[in-house]
Amino acid sequence: MAERSGASDRAFQKIIGLVLSHELKPGDRIYETNLAEELDMSRTPVREALTRLASTGFIEKMPKQKGYLIPTLSPDDMEQIYYMRITLEGKAARIAARIADKRMAETLARINEEEKKRYLANEKDEYAALNEKFHMAIAKMSGNTYLYRYIQQLFWRSNLYVFFFMSFYNLAQLNRVQPGSQTRLSYEEHHKIVEAIAANDPVAAEKAMQEHLVIAYNSMLNPQKSPHMSFGEFDM
Repeated sequence: MAERSGASDRAFQKIIGLVLSHELKPGDRIYETNLAEELDMSRTPVREALTRLASTGFIEKMPKQKGYLIPTLSPDDMEQIYYMRITLEGKAARIAARIADKRMAETLARINEEEKKRYLANEKDEYAALNEKFHMAIAKMSGNTYLYRYIQQLFWRSNLYVFFFMSFYNLAQLNRVQPGSQTRLSYEEHHKIVEAIAANDPVAAEKAMQEHLVIAYNSMLNPQKSPHMSFGEFDM
């Protein structure tokens, strides 16, 4: 069982890697048999990985057809996703700051320090995994099973936009950023969240998380502008 689970995890990461490298793009169809051949893996772990990704909303099962679909992206969908991430992850950070002890704060700090190393080394796969680990750690710290579950689903769906529109993951976007424009360093935004949680400051933690996600949203909308904070009722 452990070996099977390991194969499923490897298939999961390989599929994510195909999206990160843009070999799989929004609108593409995925078929279990073809993908298993491409990854040089048996069909069972690939099937399990696809089912897992579908449960997060990262891919969709095609109705009444075989295979899966990488969802088509749209401004409205992106806005809805980030509105909910800002709302729910802000609350999770607020709760985490209220209950965090030294051990919890140190765990977040270690993740954040490793993020910085991977970001500066331009190690996209590793940074993406640490980014997930950071956000899910805070969601888990809330102690609310349903809050964690919804944040996880929103996080994975939003990753489609991150992988295709965030300059760190998208070379075409990066090349369009004009010289002299301010570079967004997301690990520094994470550091502010860590500081607020370590200080057991719920208000500051919620604000830092919301600011982080608002900046992320706006940086994808217009990567040539300096990071700013404006998102409807979340104007900051």
